[in-house]
Amino acid sequence: MNHKIALTIIPLIALAACESPGELAQKPPTWTAVYQAPWEPLANCIVARSQRPLLTVTPTFSSGRAQVVVTNPTGAVIGSFDIRRVSARGTEVAYRSIYGGPTTDAGGGAKDIADHCARA
Repeated sequence: MNHKIALTIIPLIALAACESPGELAQKPPTWTAVYQAPWEPLANCIVARSQRPLLTVTPTFSSGRAQVVVTNPTGAVIGSFDIRRVSARGTEVAYRSIYGGPTTDAGGGAKDIADHCARA
């Protein structure tokens, strides 16, 4: 029985591990929120607070936008923040996770990070 479970789970793990930032961006966000905070300090805070042992955080900044990609030690993407200015003090953050879409509770830790950074 355990052998059958392993044969079912292993391909799913391998599939998730092959996600690139571009592939993940094609999926619906796990969650989206609009914060009353300037986009650049919010993005910098998300970068700083997302850094953990065994994770790599890669930010990309452009005019009024940032993408923060979090990868595991093998380089597989586990989540990404898409951050964009929507007004002088309004910033939208959309988070995508390999662990699930909008109907799951995945990405709760990422939401906590963004919430904290918006209050900072």
